[in-house]
Amino acid sequence: MSVELADIKTCFHGNGPIASCFVNYEDRPQQLEMAGAIMNALMEDRHLIVEAGTGVGKSLAYLIPLIKHFKSEDTQRVVVSTYTKTLQRQLVENDLPFLKEHLFPELRFTLCLGSENYLCLRRLSLSRQHGLFEAGEEADLSELLSWAGDTETGLHMEIALPLKVWSKVSRESDLCHGRDCRFYNKCFYQKAKVVEKKSQILVTNHHLFFANMASGWNVLPEFQAVVFDEGHEIERVASDYLGVEAFYYLLNSIHSPRKKGMLLRLSGLDTGRLSEIAALTERVRQQGERFFLNVSQWLDGQKSIRVRRKGQFMDIITEHLDALREEIGNLAETRTSEEEKRDLKAIEERCRSFIQSLQITVNQELERYVYWAEVDGRRTRLVATPVETGSILREHLFDVISPVIITSATLSVRGSFSYISGRLGLEGTETLSLSSPFNYKKNVLLYIPEKITDPRADDYIPGITGEIEKILAVTGGRTLVLFTSYGMIEQVLKRIKLRGLRVLRQGDADSYSLIEAFKALDNTVLFGTYTFWQGIDIPGNDLQCVVITKLPFAVPKDPVVEARMEAISARGEDPFHKYQVPQAIITFKQGFGRLVRTATDRGIVAVLDTRIKRKAYGRAFLDSIPDIEITADIEALRDKLSHQW
Repeated sequence: MSVELADIKTCFHGNGPIASCFVNYEDRPQQLEMAGAIMNALMEDRHLIVEAGTGVGKSLAYLIPLIKHFKSEDTQRVVVSTYTKTLQRQLVENDLPFLKEHLFPELRFTLCLGSENYLCLRRLSLSRQHGLFEAGEEADLSELLSWAGDTETGLHMEIALPLKVWSKVSRESDLCHGRDCRFYNKCFYQKAKVVEKKSQILVTNHHLFFANMASGWNVLPEFQAVVFDEGHEIERVASDYLGVEAFYYLLNSIHSPRKKGMLLRLSGLDTGRLSEIAALTERVRQQGERFFLNVSQWLDGQKSIRVRRKGQFMDIITEHLDALREEIGNLAETRTSEEEKRDLKAIEERCRSFIQSLQITVNQELERYVYWAEVDGRRTRLVATPVETGSILREHLFDVISPVIITSATLSVRGSFSYISGRLGLEGTETLSLSSPFNYKKNVLLYIPEKITDPRADDYIPGITGEIEKILAVTGGRTLVLFTSYGMIEQVLKRIKLRGLRVLRQGDADSYSLIEAFKALDNTVLFGTYTFWQGIDIPGNDLQCVVITKLPFAVPKDPVVEARMEAISARGEDPFHKYQVPQAIITFKQGFGRLVRTATDRGIVAVLDTRIKRKAYGRAFLDSIPDIEITADIEALRDKLSHQW
């Protein structure tokens, strides 16, 4: 056994340094096994996929090997990437400070955030100087100025400022003047970069990680290894950053109808030239509105549709936008102020990038991509998304960075990692599955009613509404109800009789506020969709029941899902069992995992979709969760809650 592996065993042993920090410390064999496997992967410079059930203590199981393996090299760094802010906060506010205090006093770590989270002092100064704040924003401006003088980090999370206002003063990478900025020595973002370069552990999120990868590794400092916690989300997030999106918000930054924008900030600009460029900007805006109105009308009320034909939409923007780009470039060359010149060059490059994105999506220039249009609120967009991310991730991530550790409580399907390894391009990678140390058989009851109709039946919504009412009559609140769409929530809310219970619904407030309100009120039920299937943590008696209304199959007509299923069919495989079922099982396991967060948590999981028992594939869902008692008797729930627990 190597010295490093021996050190790992010592750390997690019942008489070791971690145990000495806790009263009634208990050995967790799964945690030790995970830590040992990760240390081996680090020493042998190879990738590893680890599924670790709730309660294994996976964060310490990967942090301690990372710190021990890389601590001797001051120039080496490792990244820990999460999907949720909850886990990020746990790492930087609890786990890493604990390790620094008790095991590694020299440990240096930091939280890495995207640059848009930082106040830009130059943009704040320009906004004040040129009156870019609008009527009704005076109070926000006053609060912002007061805060800007006191804050040490310049982070948006410190101040409750509307995004519309924050976007006027936040850092934008292409508008950053770097060392030439007159505020460089005070810059919050640059100070954060200095801390990052001095840190051994960089904690970030999947979005920033893949933004860093897409930028050519220019966002984060160089690092030698990465751990993806909540690794089941990698493909979805990576697809967003490996794709191409056509959008246009840049015009207002040049000249807006409200007489704002960069043109009006330029010193000594001839009014005639100003009018010419303003008119050209307005022409581009009108063409953009016509173009995206055409896309919206083509969608005909549907949220998203796959665009199958090249040239489905005529590009009426590029000619005018390219003329505007050229004018902005010419104007930049005439500026004597380096600051103004840099800003104009950045706008010119934004125009160029938009043209490129628009041509890619309209002309469908990328192979093995799916093209689709979407209406998202008031925004219409065209998107190109890779059909298979695995080969791209293999080439641009796994063949570049080694080792990569991928972990989550939900990576396998019926004990197999073939789905996740195939989707990520990691076929043949070593895997490890570790069960939860919690006693699910004793502490959890699974309720599956027998008389619910098929989800495709007309009376499905009334049926599940009645079942939710029965369950709530037993639990009296403290129940999380998980839906697969907002539409389902609305339909159930129109029918349900709550008998004195309070309903909190996703979308009524931010997720954190909803969860805190749910914890504070016993007679409360929380209705949520995808966001609440994962990442939320409500331990103890605050949550005693999780209701899964429907097995979370991806919508087969979703453009990306449809294209990926077609690609699987083209290989002669069954897309339903190869893609839809395993994807749904992993999401199902996430929803199931909301109930038990500690060894003493107890409660009920109700599944209101009898396909889990009627269909052959349903067995795969049940085989992918811990072995627990199943009942169809509503009275059994009452007995469990009132007597046995």
